[in-house]
Amino acid sequence: MTRYDAFIIGAGLGGLTAGAILARAGRKVLVIERSNSVGGAASSYKVGDLFVEGSLHETSNPHDPRDAKHDPLTRAGVIDAVTWISSGTFYEARGGPIGTPLTLPDNFDAARQVLVERFPEARDGIVRLLGEMEQIASAVGVLSRGSRMFRSPSQAFSALRNMLPAVRDWNLSLSQKLDRIFGNNEAVKATLAANLSYYHDDPATTWWVFFAAAQGSYLLSGGRYVQGGSQRLSSALARAVKAAGGEVILRRTASAIGFDAHGRIANLTHTAKDGSNPQTVETSRIISNTAPETLASLLPTASSAKLLAAYAERKPSISLFALTLGLSKPPREFGITGYSTQLLPDWMKRLDDYAQATALMSDEPGHRMPPLAVVDYAAIDSGVPVPPHVLSVVGPDQLSNWDGTDLDNYRAKRARWQDAIVTYLDGYYPGLVASVTASTFNTAFSVKQYLGAPQGSVYGFAPTPPRSLLSIVKRTPATIIPGLYLASAYTAFGGYTGAIQSGAACADMILRER
Repeated sequence: MTRYDAFIIGAGLGGLTAGAILARAGRKVLVIERSNSVGGAASSYKVGDLFVEGSLHETSNPHDPRDAKHDPLTRAGVIDAVTWISSGTFYEARGGPIGTPLTLPDNFDAARQVLVERFPEARDGIVRLLGEMEQIASAVGVLSRGSRMFRSPSQAFSALRNMLPAVRDWNLSLSQKLDRIFGNNEAVKATLAANLSYYHDDPATTWWVFFAAAQGSYLLSGGRYVQGGSQRLSSALARAVKAAGGEVILRRTASAIGFDAHGRIANLTHTAKDGSNPQTVETSRIISNTAPETLASLLPTASSAKLLAAYAERKPSISLFALTLGLSKPPREFGITGYSTQLLPDWMKRLDDYAQATALMSDEPGHRMPPLAVVDYAAIDSGVPVPPHVLSVVGPDQLSNWDGTDLDNYRAKRARWQDAIVTYLDGYYPGLVASVTASTFNTAFSVKQYLGAPQGSVYGFAPTPPRSLLSIVKRTPATIIPGLYLASAYTAFGGYTGAIQSGAACADMILRER
């Protein structure tokens, strides 16, 4: 029986990052993936001639040493394996209470200037808020280095010292923080958080410090897209694992985790997708790039219950729908002026109204459309192939919106919502609807079906305000089962950065053990 230092379930960003770092450190690593390709959500593919980006619209710049991805991707050996293309600006915010559209730059100094010029009455609040966000985002970049930061205690101490003044409101929600600073100025609040669905679906339950770190990372280092699509990053990580002597095997699924007589992890059995060809390997460390519920299904009853109980109080994150449109003409010809547009609906008068959007698709399309993130890959040197010209449209969703319908009715309802969204966009960008030549529409149901994510969650657990500082510390790759780890969005705070951080932190834990 072959023995591995670490067995990794799932070739998403977290699992691949952990695998690459461990393999490059000389550990014997095996990564299995049930799909036909690596990447999980970080995938891109074609449906006919239409290029479909699985998840990536924008991430912060990993080449900036302050970015939380910089250290992990450098150690994994892939930071220069792909080309990171600048998005130019952060986003255009329009609709809702914002009024005249405003383009937000992707750096702090320019963002401060633009926001103050637009909202002079809120100048002091804007300066204060962005100042705190900058402090938090900068400190997180240092602290994200995990065990490595302790090689320089003074640097770690300095990061913590700089962060403390900014987190005096550490337990507030985003709504509470913005209300405290801006009162009833809904226009400035909506502008600052127009892209809320990148993180969560309700400002009243979004942790302010998480928002500051995540949103601030874009303003600190600038927005980036992986030229050619997110699949290139995932594939580069897989190549890094194999180049360092590790193995990556596709179309295999974990079926059971075995324990020895002392209750320690001893082995793992994996099979082909249809359950055939079982193989068992020896290992004392298993890394899962899955949700805790999925991992629990591989454990004996008592261990499964113990694992699930440890995460019982954590709520799943938002889900999203993703409509990809292939157009016969570049989106700019219809008036889409930049790479990313955050389009808030007219019924949204207050930022807190955002929470109502998640359940809209439970009903038939009507007069209320959800907030939309509209991304034009042709606006930058994205490497996305044309024709057709690709426009991505993303908004908040939840699995319950699609419950209780058979497959035929699901597809019919999804088609009606697609038609309604495209017609809605045509009102802002006349002529767009007539130019659609191809499309795909993935919902929360699609996320659950294809990624195996419970409730269709796309960011792991929801970034809700912590009950205590101790609960923040408990977000760790180590599970309550010795030798069992999570390297996914479920141990960090979602997104590309969170998954990559989680993988690196997991690798560091294992490397410290021997």
